[in-house]
Amino acid sequence: MKIDYTSYKDVKLKGKKVLIRVDINSNIDTEKMEIRDSPRIRALAPALNEHFKKSAVIILAHQSRPGKPDFTDLSLHAKEIEKEIGRPVKFVKDIFGEVATKAIKELKPGEVLVLDNVRKFEGEMKNYEDFSDAEATELIQKLFPLVDYVIVDAFGAAHRAHASIIGWPKMLAGPITDKELGALKKIIENPDKPMAMLIGGAKAIDKFKAMKYNFESDKLDYALCSGLTAVLIFEALGKNMGEPNHKIIAEDLEENHDMIKETYEKFKDKILLPVDLVIDDNGNRKIITVDEAETYNATTGDIGPQTVENFKEVIMKCKTVIANGPPGIFEMEVFRESTNKMVDAMAEATRKNNALTVIGGGEMGAAAAMSGKGDDVSFISTAGGAMLEILSGNDLPMIRALREKKL
Repeated sequence: MKIDYTSYKDVKLKGKKVLIRVDINSNIDTEKMEIRDSPRIRALAPALNEHFKKSAVIILAHQSRPGKPDFTDLSLHAKEIEKEIGRPVKFVKDIFGEVATKAIKELKPGEVLVLDNVRKFEGEMKNYEDFSDAEATELIQKLFPLVDYVIVDAFGAAHRAHASIIGWPKMLAGPITDKELGALKKIIENPDKPMAMLIGGAKAIDKFKAMKYNFESDKLDYALCSGLTAVLIFEALGKNMGEPNHKIIAEDLEENHDMIKETYEKFKDKILLPVDLVIDDNGNRKIITVDEAETYNATTGDIGPQTVENFKEVIMKCKTVIANGPPGIFEMEVFRESTNKMVDAMAEATRKNNALTVIGGGEMGAAAAMSGKGDDVSFISTAGGAMLEILSGNDLPMIRALREKKL
């Protein structure tokens, strides 16, 4: 995948009418109809005040998806943005009709307008294989002529070929996307070596395939496998990891057994697997060996202390470290310890060795924030799914659109 685009920093935005497609999908309490937490809105606010304060800004975004309880309009989001930026924010319950068109035409520099949930437009989520089909939608046809620039900054949805993500005839990358791609470009094109990938969390087979791709493309020197990815490998090698673990990966194992085993045999000198694990013993951490997993027949929710030391030893000799998924079920306190220690190790590698340490969004990003050491690593991506796709060598729709439709 080639990363090549025009950034918002490459044009003069002062006095211009700018539409920004952002990702401010938020956790909403549907009973009280209020936003519980809005980290994505907090991330957006500095950009609105720093980069776009002298522009007339139109915000286009989504909330959840049709059929879900939290599929709401964006009036709550407009109020949250107003609180964060400290100036009025307008909202219209319209996307590209007469009301929205009038509001956009009347918008002045320094003002912010939030349009309604873009997923209320029936043609938004069709996953367009051809960019021209997305460009032909009423959404794009109506909105694009009304603005001077379209800035696409919904990096969390970069793997979605939705109309508002890839349909604009000309596109700029926004601040979040610019920062994300700047951090990931080094890893994709020319990572400093040795490079290690810490793998854990959910989507075990997808993460295994990302590991395989990076070994085969000669970018990766070490894979530190934990969680369900480790279970997947152990079971492919014939080890019984207990029914609670097995049932989660059974389908992926059946479909990919030979590929998993062959890949492990090919790269086993570079793959580190756990030597000890943790189970929940009435709220306490019980350390067991891998061979004991069958005996205890319980969920192994974390890696043990010896595995932590083995992983840390590798991290401390690497110049690039990518974490995609936590080694433990960090949401449960009994299984949180090793995840925190891995974040600590990455922070130490950053500080002592000037290593580039990147944490994938989603689970691992949340774990890093909870550990209190998130600010001590080089970069935390806002997107778990999109980053995994990038690490797997896939050309994401939004990145391809930015490349092919740059100014």
